[in-house]
Amino acid sequence: MNRILYVVAICLMVTQYAQAQDSTVNSNTNFFNTNIDYAVQAQFSIGGSSPLGMPREIRKIESFNPGFSFGLEANATKWIHENGKWGVRLGLRFEEKGMKTNARVKNYLTEVVKDNSKVRGYYTGKVQTNVSNTYFTIPVLAVYKLSDKWNLYGGLYFSRLIDNTFDGYVSDGYLRQNTPTGTKISFEDGSQAAYDFSDNVRKFQWGTQLGAEWKMNKHFKLLTDLTYGFNNILEKDFNSIDFSMHNIYLNVGFGYSF
Repeated sequence: MNRILYVVAICLMVTQYAQAQDSTVNSNTNFFNTNIDYAVQAQFSIGGSSPLGMPREIRKIESFNPGFSFGLEANATKWIHENGKWGVRLGLRFEEKGMKTNARVKNYLTEVVKDNSKVRGYYTGKVQTNVSNTYFTIPVLAVYKLSDKWNLYGGLYFSRLIDNTFDGYVSDGYLRQNTPTGTKISFEDGSQAAYDFSDNVRKFQWGTQLGAEWKMNKHFKLLTDLTYGFNNILEKDFNSIDFSMHNIYLNVGFGYSF
């Protein structure tokens, strides 16, 4: 809640600054009030942390719940020249990314806690995964004015993790300790073993963002875009999951331009 209030405060400051610039006398024009648009926007996201393609270890996705992911952003778009078609957008976004999945797996490398001890091995059975990560993100985008109503935009984003959860449990199966043919540990009749990789979520993320926005009128707009994370959401040296996972999200929102 404190983080949300902090981002709302940033948006309000951008609003006040933009309004002050809008009332500036033309003779005092400068870089920050000439050919520049200020905006605040909110978005809702659907997606998840996913490998590229279905790994052979995952035999079936039994359920997927993207949950409620929300984002707030303040940004500024500097048009390259008066009545220009191209602009550069820089922003600050607070966003949540999360999902819950239930999957049936075979020979799935993982590390679980059993009898207060960590056990690493290859699991066959059911796996539930909960992901809920929060980021401060800086998008750096090129904007193309397709028409008076439509803008297209795309570029890169850079995210810093500020809150992280990546955990879950295994059930209704068995784990082969250390190797695919190692000692068998069974989880049956409702028994479970938890895992928690939250401390292994990567602190820095970067990727690409592509989207479009439609201007309803002078101030209000609707927008949609797709974001894809280039790097694994888990740390480079993390080896308790043997495939890479990437943040892939579709975002839909609305904004107010000053």
